[in-house]
Amino acid sequence: MPHLKLLITISLLFLISTSSARDFGDDSSCESSEEHGGHGGGHGGRPRPPRPPQPTQRPDDAHRPRCGQGWFTSYRPQGIWCIRVGIGKLDYNQAAAQCATYGGVLSGIQNDWERWLISNEANRQTLAYNIQYSGIWLGAQRNPGSNTFSWTDGHTTGVQGMVFGPGQPDNKNRDNRGPQNCLQLIALTPGFWNNPGSQVWVSYQSGQIDDYWCDQVEDPAQRMYACGKLGPRE
Repeated sequence: MPHLKLLITISLLFLISTSSARDFGDDSSCESSEEHGGHGGGHGGRPRPPRPPQPTQRPDDAHRPRCGQGWFTSYRPQGIWCIRVGIGKLDYNQAAAQCATYGGVLSGIQNDWERWLISNEANRQTLAYNIQYSGIWLGAQRNPGSNTFSWTDGHTTGVQGMVFGPGQPDNKNRDNRGPQNCLQLIALTPGFWNNPGSQVWVSYQSGQIDDYWCDQVEDPAQRMYACGKLGPRE
């Protein structure tokens, strides 16, 4: 009888352990690459922002041409586009000049995946300095006499990637600064909501866009820029 009770106990423990293992599912696994990156973290009990769009690849992407070192590869319908994210306290024109030194221009955003890519890479860089949010200059300008914008890099098409934050674009004319003719993407790290620092961005999701004065750099204080250039021919 003691042996029978021991056998029953072991069997029950085995069933419990296998059932618990199944409950975890596949959410604990992730993968990253030069193009795809990744980050995670808690939000101190606050609601977690929606997950960013996950990168997708066609089966033959591994055999397609890629951008050079220091550039991410985006396979757009109109051709390969190379993207580079830089950091520096620059206004719009200074950021455009910096992109030119890399052989590129300030980049537009073609789709949700590129929004995810740029904001994710910005967060990766700022976290190295314990900075939780940043504003990234994009290649876009306000259309004269309207509250709409157009991409200026000569390659980005459509408005799928032009996802604005709440109430934006608002073309705020504060302190007689004139129109907000430029666009910045707001990147917020997972830790931002634990200690926002600035209440201006708490209603935003990371990767949303704000219109801004082209010569200003103070909000957010950490400035960045997204460069783009044509990739190799296929």
